[in-house]
Amino acid sequence: MSVHASHRGIQYKIIKARDGGWQWSFTPPVGPSCSGRVAGDIAWAVTVARRAIDVWHLMNRGRRNEAA
Repeated sequence: MSVHASHRGIQYKIIKARDGGWQWSFTPPVGPSCSGRVAGDIAWAVTVARRAIDVWHLMNRGRRNEAA
């Protein structure tokens, strides 16, 4: 199973891992791709991926305009 969605203008994907966990990733408009692993259900994986995007936006406030 996999999920492809968008949050705050950034597309992310979540893929079911063999060990039962979830692998999430996204590529922001500037900077390197971000990814991680989550144990639990799909709803938790979505929450973690979206929070990572929120953190990226907080850490790159000035850079969002450069990418546009």
